[in-house]
Amino acid sequence: MALKIGVGLFTGQVPKDCGRSWHREYRDYLQLVKLSEAEGLDSAWVSEHHFAEDGYLPSLTAMLAAFAAVTERIELGTGVILAPFHDPLRLAEDFAVVDQLSGGRVIAGLGIGWREEEFRAFGIDPASRARRLEEVVAILRGAWSQERFDFKGKYYSYESVAVTPKPARTPPILVGGFVDAAVRRAGRIGDGYLSSRAPVERVGQSFAMAAQERSKAGLAGPPVVGVLHNAFVTEHPDRDWPMVRDGIAHQMGVYRGWGAGTDVAGAPLELRPPPEEEIRESTAFGSAAEVVSHLEPWVDELARYPDSHLVCRVHYPGMSAEPAARAVELFAREVAPALRDRAANSNRP
Repeated sequence: MALKIGVGLFTGQVPKDCGRSWHREYRDYLQLVKLSEAEGLDSAWVSEHHFAEDGYLPSLTAMLAAFAAVTERIELGTGVILAPFHDPLRLAEDFAVVDQLSGGRVIAGLGIGWREEEFRAFGIDPASRARRLEEVVAILRGAWSQERFDFKGKYYSYESVAVTPKPARTPPILVGGFVDAAVRRAGRIGDGYLSSRAPVERVGQSFAMAAQERSKAGLAGPPVVGVLHNAFVTEHPDRDWPMVRDGIAHQMGVYRGWGAGTDVAGAPLELRPPPEEEIRESTAFGSAAEVVSHLEPWVDELARYPDSHLVCRVHYPGMSAEPAARAVELFAREVAPALRDRAANSNRP
């Protein structure tokens, strides 16, 4: 299999006072996803959080169903669904329906969650999140592969349950996470590992760790691997950088604000963006040649595995569809072919 190159994450974030509505944001996503497919890209991905001031997308299978309805070919991925916040049977059903609607194009990316406010609101003990994720993965596999299945776990138990319909294609399950324990878990229970905005050295280490755990678990073949990365291709870097910088400042500043305990009752969201130089260094921004050069080290790590995904975000909070659409066109026409060629010509171990 060749390297697959897609767009995402689409996160549904609408910053206060940006002049956009969630209706406009969601409709723009459909146009950008249609354009991505028309331009030859391979996938589109969404991400989940809850109870956020900016409306961070809380319903991923609903959005993927809309993507499925306006596309015919590209894969549709979750990067990631926060498994502890979902009833496993309903999650199996929702994924199956979207997979049938899309004709077998869904990728199920799962994670454990980390934001305290979400665990509080859902009434879930954060200490249970890893075990819940493992049980959810096992339940999805049983629901999708067996006419009826039984499951007895610490948090979920079912007897002789028949989940229908089955997916058109059993969705690959990719598990995300940052720390070593999460990477090892991905190799042990998932079909692969999904890395998000990590330094290239860490990406290579994580892929190898996941592969080692997969082998130790007796699972056949190498893992599916993926990288989520910020990017923006432009013919006008001086004009577009402030727009991209501000969007990424919101994207990353929200996470840091959540980590500081804001965006909860009594403590409104406090954006804590990283310094501009850090945003610039971590973003594949500029001309097509500059973006290719930035992404090549990550492609070299991805090319070590026969089934891999590079997912680049080109639309950021507060951004209208027009500049993002041009970035999609340039990315698909001038960046993706060069990266695919590099991956195809890499020597795999």
